[in-house]
Parts: sequence; C-alpha cells; structure tokens
Amino acid sequence: MSLGDQFRCRAFGLLWDSDRPLDQFLASTEPGPADVTVRRQPRLRDRPGGTPINNGEVFPDGARFRFGDATFDVFDGERVEWASPEDGGVPAALFGTVVAIVLALRGLVPLHGSAVEIDGQAVLLAGPSGAGKSTLCEALIQRGGRLVSDDLSAMNAMTGEGVPTLLPGRPAVRLFPDGAPAVGLKNLYPMPMVDLARTVPLRSLILLQRAPAPAGLAGASEALMAQLFRPRWMQVLPHQRTRTASLFYAARTIAIFNLPGARDRPDISIDEKADRLMFAVSNVGRHALSFGE
Repeated sequence: MSLGDQFRCRAFGLLWDSDRPLDQFLASTEPGPADVTVRRQPRLRDRPGGTPINNGEVFPDGARFRFGDATFDVFDGERVEWASPEDGGVPAALFGTVVAIVLALRGLVPLHGSAVEIDGQAVLLAGPSGAGKSTLCEALIQRGGRLVSDDLSAMNAMTGEGVPTLLPGRPAVRLFPDGAPAVGLKNLYPMPMVDLARTVPLRSLILLQRAPAPAGLAGASEALMAQLFRPRWMQVLPHQRTRTASLFYAARTIAIFNLPGARDRPDISIDEKADRLMFAVSNVGRHALSFGE
C-alpha cells in the first residue's frame, strides 16, 4: 500500500515502511507505527569501528552489508538505509541477507529453508543449493499445502518448553521458468499463503540429503543449527545465545526426515517425493522417518 511517498508491507510478523516499493512483500493497509523503515539515501555516512564479516561489518547498533554496487546499513533491527549508483527499485539483496540481519537483531532466528503448512503445521525444507527446496515446496502446495516462507524462514525465539513457531514471509516461491534450470535465472511465482497475521507451529524438518536424518536430541540440535541463514553472520550478531538456545529447545519437538536431494537421486520424480513426504508428515508424529534408497 502506498501512503504518499511511503509503501507499507507485512512480512515475518513485522510492518515495513519504505520510500520504494518492497515488491517481494505483501502490501498492507494496517494502521500504526512501522516496525522497520527502509529508506534510500544519496550516500551512506561513514561507519567506522565495525567487526569485519564476509562482505560487511557488524557494529554495536547494527550492521553494514554490501552486495554488488549496493550498500545497506541496518540500525538496531528497526531502520535500513541503502545507497546504490543504479537507478531503480530496492535491490533484491534486501530480501535475503539484509532482512535476515534485521530479524536477527530483533531476536528472531533466521533459517535457510522454505516452509509449507500441511494440516495446520509447518514443514521446513532445507538443503544445499540445487537440492530442490523450492520445487518441492511448489509440489507440496499443489497438494493442498500453503506457503509459509521461501528460502528465508524466521522462527520465534524460545526460552524453554513449548512448540517452535514460524512467521510467514514473502508470498511467492523462486523457481526456474518451466522448471528448467537451463532456461536462466529463477523468477518469483505467487503461491497460496497462510494468514500473515498468525504464526505457524513448526513440527518437521526435511533434510534434502542422502545421509540419514540425525538421531537423538544432540543430532537434532546440530541439524537445526546447520540451517541458520548466513551462519557466519549469525555467530557475531547480537542474540547469538538466544538463537542457540531456541534451536536446542525446538529440537525437542521437531520430527526430522531425510529425503534425497535432486542431485542425489535424479531418478526419483518430484511428484513421488512430494507424495511420500505428504504421507510421512501426515502419519508420523515425533518419530523420524528415513526415505531410504
């Protein structure tokens, strides 16, 4: 929604106000103050004294991230300023690493995976690039699931017993045109979405890999820790202990399955994987299930 020179959206449980359209988020007409403001600047002020990390720095009050010609400054998880010599809309990098930094600064747990709601519960699909997360996500939605988030998922922090929950993200899945990787870059395709105003209980983690799902609480905790979005950033951003503790508590209640990724077993069709996964999630409670060879 445009409010004069301001565009309002909702994503990851937050209201975002920007002076440029945030086209990957869902527009909102909700009143009240924004949780996060995004503004383009002619140039960013010097910001000395940061701790270098990858292509950026972390500061006591936030972080600076560079991607291509664009630079983003994040302040306390409440304000994003960016500058770029390119004339155009908000760079796509904002919707990945920059949003993950905002979420982490606000005490949430950013995870690298796509999530689908099945029977009222979220299934988080995780794996390396090319494993088929987004394709499987679309196949599950075709079978009645609803999108929670694509690529970047956000879990609420946990301080003890309870059920971990995910916050709905962007309302689209990034896929290759016509499902063919050789065609070129991925495009965003809108998908049926859960209600953005609520959270979704996270009950299952699907690891798209050949190796069996880890056993026991220690293995489950390690598997969840491995899914942190931009893990090197998460090690130095504030609330690192909260993220670690949250994943440990979440591991107590999450069922972990493994399913061969697209490159591991190209002989298994995406439809077969989706059908087997729908059956497993619907019929297995907290017991891990291996999708064998």
